[in-house]
Amino acid sequence: MRAASAVEAVWRERAKRLSERPVTAAAGHNAVPVLILAISQERYAIDLPDVIEVLAPVRPTPVPGIAEVFAGVINVHGEIRPVLDLRRLLGMPAQDMETAGSGPLARVILLRQYGRELGLQIDSVEQIRWIRPAELERAGNGSAGSSPFIKGSTQDLLMLLSTDALFAELHISELNPSESHTGVTN
Repeated sequence: MRAASAVEAVWRERAKRLSERPVTAAAGHNAVPVLILAISQERYAIDLPDVIEVLAPVRPTPVPGIAEVFAGVINVHGEIRPVLDLRRLLGMPAQDMETAGSGPLARVILLRQYGRELGLQIDSVEQIRWIRPAELERAGNGSAGSSPFIKGSTQDLLMLLSTDALFAELHISELNPSESHTGVTN
């Protein structure tokens, strides 16, 4: 009986210490978690609550007649999901090692919004970071550029992607595969 009391006392003390820990400065007040990802030498962020999963490298299956911003489709847990190529969507040049008909394995993150899922093809995932609203400069105010897919940027040039705009691109491209926000045509 004494041993159980001693263990409970240790647990109570540990719980008390943990509850008294100060909130770290990294998280801060009103900070939001984002997933940092990379395309070439550029760093982007996407709201972490919109990310379902970071998939193992996959090779999207091309779909004839679909907008060029799409890398193709992938099978995720028995369901077919479209994959947007972030590089093409943002108007960046294609990867050098890509060949016609069979591209390289790609890193894909799976996003969910309003019950719909979408894969986003990227180069790499770096880390999770917390961004305070005060750190974010809204798009169109200088360094963030004028892309509809960028919500804003931080002083260290991390660009926050708009999940709403990515899903809007999916909807527009489904309606008319020959046109998209980026002006890319088949």
